[in-house]
Amino acid sequence: MNTSIPRRLAVSCTVAALAATALAGCGSSSDSGSSADKELTYWASWKDGEPQQVALAKSIAEFTRQTGIKVNVQWQGRDVLTKLQPTLMTSPAADLFDSSYNNVKSKIPAGGAADLTSVLGAQVPVEESTVGKVIPEDLQKLAGIDGKHPLIPYVTLCNTVWYNGARFPALANAAPATWQAFQQLLDKQKAAGHAPLALDADIPGYSAFWFVSLVVAKAGAGAFHQAAGDKTGASWDKPEFAAAAAQVEHLAKGGYFADGYSASKFPALQQRFAANKADFILMGSWLPSEAKPYAADGFQYRTFGFPADGASSTPVMCQPSGWVVPAKAKHKAAAEKLIAFLYSKPQVQAYEDATASLMARQDVTMAPDAAGVAAIVKKNGTYANADGVVADYSGWFTKVFLPLDDQLVAGKISANDFIGGLKSQSIDFWKREQ
Repeated sequence: MNTSIPRRLAVSCTVAALAATALAGCGSSSDSGSSADKELTYWASWKDGEPQQVALAKSIAEFTRQTGIKVNVQWQGRDVLTKLQPTLMTSPAADLFDSSYNNVKSKIPAGGAADLTSVLGAQVPVEESTVGKVIPEDLQKLAGIDGKHPLIPYVTLCNTVWYNGARFPALANAAPATWQAFQQLLDKQKAAGHAPLALDADIPGYSAFWFVSLVVAKAGAGAFHQAAGDKTGASWDKPEFAAAAAQVEHLAKGGYFADGYSASKFPALQQRFAANKADFILMGSWLPSEAKPYAADGFQYRTFGFPADGASSTPVMCQPSGWVVPAKAKHKAAAEKLIAFLYSKPQVQAYEDATASLMARQDVTMAPDAAGVAAIVKKNGTYANADGVVADYSGWFTKVFLPLDDQLVAGKISANDFIGGLKSQSIDFWKREQ
């Protein structure tokens, strides 16, 4: 999946035959049964040797063995969509690629990606279920665009608060559910001479997690999105935004972020967290895998949902990543068959075993780290990455919000200046965009 994250089972001849039969029955509007369906080209966002690449390569080899369909794979890396974009509207260089929802929504021209709704109705090989039945409905909705499904989610990237369970065993049954309780915990750690929070602030999107999460905790999902698109700027006068900004200012100027957070180079602060030199970090579900190489001995990745502030619970910021087929792909039917195959339980389990990801199909045995996030998501629900603003208003997010948020998180401006800047600069931005 094209993200910012870091980067088996033997099948008997009988099962293989059944799988081939099931794959042949995968319904597809583009399934012509011609020789064109005997191959496809897949461009992946992974590089050779990454756990995700190794797992997918094995699944692809099994797919070819069972179906006879050849898959020409190119392990392109994270800029796969950038490389593919120039060909999308003419003659796509790939029939299938993986990407994040944000990229699909904001970087692919209208009509550039095929609607894969029919794939949701395709049978998963050797199972009674369809693809749509093994992917939770809320996740399908989160990945949808204008009632269509240009992206079929395979993994999900969700933000929660992480800590070392070996250091804080009591939090397993008594995690702070409210912002007040969380603030008290931070105060306790700070008074004891600890660095309560880790943050690699040189990544603007990481800094943005705090304000956006606080807004959603106070005003609910959609509030930040609505304000971002308000051309009058009036929405920024609502008290929830000022209160959220004040809380971020308190964290920044109160010394809650570990020393050097605003001047360091990623992953310095993430490493400090993994080395027990910072207590908590607000980060995506990719953290355990990414931080594993430099974690302290005995480190136990544990997590809890973002604390509530005015509501009974705060939904989880999530972004689906998965499969995309260009609308003008030459081998759509073969690509759709591969997608359906990759949702079979053995393939999902193999990918999970290799990567410890938060899988879209959740009836597999997940790694403890991923299972913890999945439980929070199931309990609290989800909302789109950055409340959908990156996908819908990427220009505003990059040019207006992030520069101001960086200054707020660094303690260089006050909450009042931050909100005032958002209002005035938003008005100017939307005037220019008209």
